[in-house]
Amino acid sequence: MLLPKGKDWILTFLFLIMSFSSIVFIEPSPYDLLLFLFILSGCIFSFYRFHTTMEVPFLLLLFFLFANVLSSFFIKNEIRALFYFSVTIYLVVSWLAIVGTSYRYKSKMIEIIFKGYVVAACIAVLIGVFSYFIRIPATETFLQFGRISSLFKDPNVFGPFVIPAAVFTLYKAEITSSFKKMFRLLLFFFLLMGILLSFSRAAWGNCVLTLGCYFLFIGNISIKKRVITLLVLVCLGFPFLLYVISTPIIGDLLKDRVGIQEYDTERFATQEVAVGTGFSNIIGLGPGQSEETFVISTHSLYARLFTENGIIGFVSFCTFFLLSIAKVCKRALRSVHQVRGLYAVIFASLMGLTFNSLFIDTLHWRHFWLLLALAWCMVEE
Repeated sequence: MLLPKGKDWILTFLFLIMSFSSIVFIEPSPYDLLLFLFILSGCIFSFYRFHTTMEVPFLLLLFFLFANVLSSFFIKNEIRALFYFSVTIYLVVSWLAIVGTSYRYKSKMIEIIFKGYVVAACIAVLIGVFSYFIRIPATETFLQFGRISSLFKDPNVFGPFVIPAAVFTLYKAEITSSFKKMFRLLLFFFLLMGILLSFSRAAWGNCVLTLGCYFLFIGNISIKKRVITLLVLVCLGFPFLLYVISTPIIGDLLKDRVGIQEYDTERFATQEVAVGTGFSNIIGLGPGQSEETFVISTHSLYARLFTENGIIGFVSFCTFFLLSIAKVCKRALRSVHQVRGLYAVIFASLMGLTFNSLFIDTLHWRHFWLLLALAWCMVEE
């Protein structure tokens, strides 16, 4: 059973929201509309509560928002700045809503959120893989330059979105046995196929780092189960990789994507210019102004933060990001034994995003803020 056995509408609503989280090719997405209703419901029915430990991250986010306002005095495009800043505020509020709801449900809520997330990822990968191998006019909508974008606007967002779902599926496979274990391992490889066919090099690096960090934590997994999992992954993964490389429809594009692309030089040059601009404008250019200032986007979370929000915005958000990672790392090591694996999944996913954010601007990724919220959710004593 995916949904909770009880008839708690809050958890059911959260599951529904997460199940729609992969449909983001339209703005606002169904996820945004449902999450807005959830935020509104929380205000009406007062089911948000916050622990005193939330003071520091909340203060850091306030500083970050203040940096956005301060840098707005230097904007070139008022409409773009207003829209971009509005999205940032919405994502901060969504962080507050998820964290505030966890006070009541703790790890039970995290489980429900991840289950809905896996449903969304499976739907996206199923559509993407089908579109990749069945090339008809109707399926071209879900591909970009031969790469799976599925229900996303960009393959570089689709790939990273699937990674937390894949790692959570692997975690669930490790704590179960027999048929369920095999089914979840197959589901894990299915999700990996989606990540691979996004042909996003940042997503590949993200995936490798995430899996590496996940396996560093034993959590509530016995050493015997961990060894069995690794053996099964090697035995199944090696033939799978050989098949992929030897398949022309995949192998040719794979070899092409592994190398340096023509636009890479331009991207890195833009990031270098952006950092230089940040040093000469320490207050920042204003939210969403990178595209107005440079030929192409910075394609880096860190470069965008430093350039647009200045030193205050950069330091406050990066401190918040690092504190979130430290918080969930501590929980993966010291929380109640039964839920350590959950926090290992969140920790590993956030570590992967630190790498991904070097090459892609992740500030407005919905699942990025979801993971940041899960890092601060209340835990069982």
